Amino acid sequence: MLQEQSALLKGKGFLLNKDGVHFSCRVVVPGGKMNAQQSKRVSEICTQYGSGYFYLTQRENIEIPGILLDNLNEVSQSLAEVGLSIGSTGPRPRPITTCKGAVCKFSLYDTEGYTSQLNEKIYKGYYDVTLPGKLRIITSGCFNNCSMPHVGCIGIIGKKKDQVAISLGGMAARKQFLGQEIQGLYTLDEATGIIEKAIQYYKEHGNKGERFAQMIERLGFETVEKALIG
Repeated sequence: MLQEQSALLKGKGFLLNKDGVHFSCRVVVPGGKMNAQQSKRVSEICTQYGSGYFYLTQRENIEIPGILLDNLNEVSQSLAEVGLSIGSTGPRPRPITTCKGAVCKFSLYDTEGYTSQLNEKIYKGYYDVTLPGKLRIITSGCFNNCSMPHVGCIGIIGKKKDQVAISLGGMAARKQFLGQEIQGLYTLDEATGIIEKAIQYYKEHGNKGERFAQMIERLGFETVEKALIG
């Protein structure tokens, strides 16, 4: 019975552990920033419901392992009380990954503010939109590329003050792709518009199960670029 429920629960951000009994809770940490109250609550959940520890993921979120099925609702409610949510999986946009640009002397725009906007508009706004596959967006405050935006489906890279380049078609999976930058530099509002056009294009032209990078490989980078900025 638990195995049958696991697929549904995975879509809600609870991943069945290897023991087939416990779950890991995938907690979204917007922009990788968590305040003291939130971190305290996560620690309390680890102690009360989990295995006493959590993992830091490569995408700036955390996972709390060792939670029993009967406690999943309590964990969700406890996280919500301090403004944290469970991260979804499946064929939809994922929480946006970013760098520490808000405090970094090299940052050319407000990465924290922009990433927060994208999380509201893209991650939450497109939550119920089914795409051919998962879509990852990575923002970087400058061209040092600390957050590796070129391995995201869509990458936003600071190039001049409040102007960004946009990379398309990166993927870090069993098969890897390095994203290519489209022509021009864009304001943050313009970049958001292009991201939304890219999502719609992916929805309309991607094959089921096909990642954004694989669609670009099939259709050709120039074809996709022209559709988005032509």
